[in-house]
Amino acid sequence: MPADMTKPSIGRIYDYVLGGHHNFEIDRAAAQQILKVLPSYPRWARLNRWFLQMVAAQWAGDGHSQVLDLGSGLPTQGHFHDAMSNAKIIYSDIDPVTVAYAREVLGDNPAVTYIQADIREPSAILATADRIFGGAHRIAVGAIGIAYFIDDANLARLAQALHAWAAPGSVMALSFISADLTAPNVQPILETYRRNGADVYLRDEASVRQLVAPWRMNECRPLASWLGMESLIQESDREGSANAEMYGALLDYGE
Repeated sequence: MPADMTKPSIGRIYDYVLGGHHNFEIDRAAAQQILKVLPSYPRWARLNRWFLQMVAAQWAGDGHSQVLDLGSGLPTQGHFHDAMSNAKIIYSDIDPVTVAYAREVLGDNPAVTYIQADIREPSAILATADRIFGGAHRIAVGAIGIAYFIDDANLARLAQALHAWAAPGSVMALSFISADLTAPNVQPILETYRRNGADVYLRDEASVRQLVAPWRMNECRPLASWLGMESLIQESDREGSANAEMYGALLDYGE
């Protein structure tokens, strides 16, 4: 599918702020608009990717051999297949240009499949998982960097569909953003994202825990805390009175 050069992609914007090169001028311009209202964005993006890498190493050590990653973006700057070379991995993204670029980056890797899919319609993703994983449903689900781009109803529906499909022993990792919605500087940030094609949803831990049930949240901490990098995030990065924070959570299938 030819690239739509008139619309930025949040995945390619993310690639740009991580220092990647698979993005267009429209993405770079959108990133600059976001950076004007959220100059800490690159630090949060790096923490998000480092959390993914931490999770990948943990899953590899725990013997997980099937990973379903949602809203994957570009598999550059370290992704699941780098740390989990013995696993079968399915990446997914809604943007056809991102998918095309990603397949070029991955090359001929028989253990990795990249599909174009909308996480708000999980049935197609799960049908691919059935095929690629040969009917085995014990999986590790990457939901890192997606929860704040889908609304409550779709997040809950996605979590329920994944849980209904998955088998006991399955795990999930996700990240989410919390902030004080009444702070005066929050709405300009959300509006800038909206103008660039992405609605952002801010939630606290209790809300996320409820939305992703019946998955069981075992541990939830700020990303910087998971990584031992608390000094990387300054008070200004939390947008002052907004007290913004990005969290990472590890979940399991439950009883």
